[in-house]
Amino acid sequence: MEIVEGEIVEGVGERLLAALRGSSRLVILTHNNPDPDAFASACGLAAVINFLDPECRVQIAYGGIVGRSENRTMMRYLPCKVVPFSRVRGRDKVVYALVDTQPRAGNNVLPSDKTPAIVIDHHPQKASTRALLRRTPFVDIRTGYGSCTTIVTEYLQCLGVSITTALATVLVYGITSETQHLGREASLRDRQIYNDLVPLVNMRRLSQIEFSRRPREHFVHIREAIDNAFVYRQVIGSRLGPIENPDVVAEVADFLLLHERMSWSIVTAYYDDKLIISLRAGNPRAHAGKVVRELLEKLGGTAGGHNQVAGGQLDCQGRSRAEMAELDQGLIIDFLRQVTGVENVKTIKPLVSSELKDPWAEGDE
Repeated sequence: MEIVEGEIVEGVGERLLAALRGSSRLVILTHNNPDPDAFASACGLAAVINFLDPECRVQIAYGGIVGRSENRTMMRYLPCKVVPFSRVRGRDKVVYALVDTQPRAGNNVLPSDKTPAIVIDHHPQKASTRALLRRTPFVDIRTGYGSCTTIVTEYLQCLGVSITTALATVLVYGITSETQHLGREASLRDRQIYNDLVPLVNMRRLSQIEFSRRPREHFVHIREAIDNAFVYRQVIGSRLGPIENPDVVAEVADFLLLHERMSWSIVTAYYDDKLIISLRAGNPRAHAGKVVRELLEKLGGTAGGHNQVAGGQLDCQGRSRAEMAELDQGLIIDFLRQVTGVENVKTIKPLVSSELKDPWAEGDE
């Protein structure tokens, strides 16, 4: 049953129970390499299901890795245990819920032969997801919301579920992280829910999460990103090449957009046989999600996002290093054409280095 965007969530408990169909186990999946909004949404949904059906065993799982320091710190303080999907046993005997992602979106580990029972998200639907969503018993997708956490918190409030300090703290961080403290793509409901939750929060714990200490590798990644950074008109970007932590891509995209003269940031990198791209825009009406879909889907990749935040990936298994370098550079040029309107892109300048660096220039095939 699909909930129409903006619909009051009355009766949500009955709808969720109907979707579960009496199942004794539910696995809540986030998107791969989960962020705070995904973690918080999953914990909130787990609290809802535990309230509705205490006999249902709920497990939260994810694909990929948790790389950013604040996300790893957040994991230590989550009110629910979260595990890699590889540790989930009896996968054929459970029902699945997806939060902050959708089936067949290309960024989660939902088994290909499974239809989820529940999908809760705030990203626009894709052509690849619609068929399976029509078969999903419970679908709540609200693109007007700045965070998925806000949607799940509405369920908690509607059902009268007690929100503990630990849960409130991660819910608030999920909202503030996704919306940059309500300054990026936040809706009225995001602000209202945030204000409702703040009195319940452990502020010291929240500060420990947001301002967690960084390992040496963090500073190495930032230096490499700046060394490789370029500017073209109102665009700033960096090509990172092969990396070991995919969370770096979004982190660097956020960091580069701090440049006072820039309207767009773009960061590319190579991880797990995939070329990853992350976009950020300063304009709330920039349609970054549309831009990244136009960049990647024509090449067979998957992409999505909102007006100011977007990303995607392209499977590059079997390509040579030279082919990867050409593809990477071509995506940058294509992006610059799209957002600047300049067909013949020339004179891409380094940000701080004496010359532009090619992350694919060194190393063996």
